[in-house]
Amino acid sequence: MHVLAGTLGKKKRGTGTGMPSLMEKLEYYATRQPDAPFVETVESDETLTYAGAYRAVAGLRRLLGTEPRTIALAVPGGIVAAVVWLAALTGGHRLVPLSPEATADERAHMGRRVHPDVLIVERTGQERAFDVPSARCYTSGDLMERIATWAVDASPHDVPAAEGSVRLTTSGTTGEPKGVILTASQIAWTADHIRSSHRLTSADRGLTPLPFFHVNAPVVSLCASLMAGATVVIAPRFSRQRFWEWVEREEITWASIVPTIVALLLQTEKPAFLPGKLRFVRTASAPLPAAHLLAFESRFGVPVVETYGLSEAGSQVAANPVPPGKHKPGSVGVPVGVEMRVCVPRLDVDDHSLTPVAVGHEGEICVKGPGVIAGYEGGAGAESFVSGWFRTGDVGHQDSEGYIYITGRLRDVINRGGEKIAPREIEEVLLQHPELTDAAVVGEPDPLYGQHVAAYVVPANANTRGLVERLRAYAAERLTAYKVPEVFYAVETLPRNRTGKIARQMLLQREAIAARELRAG
Repeated sequence: MHVLAGTLGKKKRGTGTGMPSLMEKLEYYATRQPDAPFVETVESDETLTYAGAYRAVAGLRRLLGTEPRTIALAVPGGIVAAVVWLAALTGGHRLVPLSPEATADERAHMGRRVHPDVLIVERTGQERAFDVPSARCYTSGDLMERIATWAVDASPHDVPAAEGSVRLTTSGTTGEPKGVILTASQIAWTADHIRSSHRLTSADRGLTPLPFFHVNAPVVSLCASLMAGATVVIAPRFSRQRFWEWVEREEITWASIVPTIVALLLQTEKPAFLPGKLRFVRTASAPLPAAHLLAFESRFGVPVVETYGLSEAGSQVAANPVPPGKHKPGSVGVPVGVEMRVCVPRLDVDDHSLTPVAVGHEGEICVKGPGVIAGYEGGAGAESFVSGWFRTGDVGHQDSEGYIYITGRLRDVINRGGEKIAPREIEEVLLQHPELTDAAVVGEPDPLYGQHVAAYVVPANANTRGLVERLRAYAAERLTAYKVPEVFYAVETLPRNRTGKIARQMLLQREAIAARELRAG
């Protein structure tokens, strides 16, 4: 194994929130456990130790300089991505992550919008699509060579640490994507609460196959591991065939995945070594059907900890307790690191009231806390921010023990003749049907009721004769009559965005997704 090691520099300042900064934690563990592994990848035998990471981050900060830079990062997850995230956040720079698979048009759009000073890409030539000739450019291969040198440099000559930030973009599933600016202090706050809620220690080895251009992997896996002095093992891309091999070979104690991966792993057989050292798998980014959670735990014998996260809050805002604590299938858990309130839903953007609903009653979920942004970039979506609270647009309820249940999006709610219907409630029922592998529900225009319920389903086999009758009967036994879908469409796959959330607006474009209406008889 090639170990990238090193030693130290001078003390850095805290976050101002009463907890250590990312740089203080990196320095602390580089002193206390210099040879302990911090970042590893499943694709190589290279390990970046805590001392090596301290030196590598210092080296990249020195390369970038003390003048604040805007850094566009378009590489897969790995050691380079980890070092760039930490160097930007602790060096006073603004990081703008982008999918390494982004098209030339998407790269050009980023170039026009954020005007990056530094471009970090996979291969030479990819920088041209950004159309920013003045920007400095580095490939991931070039930076990896530099990191290997910096990690063993006996005299890092560090530049002073400064508060950096990252610019993310909301998923845009229900409207225009908005810019989210998170500071290093906000990320440190959230990461430390993830560490606490998941009971991470220096003995943990966390696996993430999630991309580094969204908030989940860099905060939940990288920064939370840093706050615990633990190891993060990065898979640049998910592989259903190799996932369990990675878990066994790398002695993984927890893994951060998304509901789509849960569904894919349910198509695999249980390896003989499970549960091994694997304490739990964690899901976020999209709703996890309770049926999938129960099926996963039953097949693999590994607890599934569902969580709830927001880009606007640096990732996690609620989580189920890890074993031996109680986790509830269908719930995203209890608030973590934030205040949370379930309020009367308001679709009128001029209505700024936040009236709490009674326990067990449905409403819009609102959050506030040190990790929550105060507004979107440029003042967009100002109606979402009221008296320090962020209106998430998510609809749900809270039980008597404080557990939160998400039932849908405020603007996804189907209004059938005045009856308000949450799509997820119907989806949860359909997903339990043995003849379906996936399902999504939307409201379609209806001349009588305004909207009716339409279900898009992925059949488990090609023979769909009589399926619509069976689905209707199944739903009618479990749902109030007005919630039973009036029309069913069969599709090969459901359209999702890059975080795994269903792109509901695309479902209404039936020709574009090759939807076929299922008929009775």
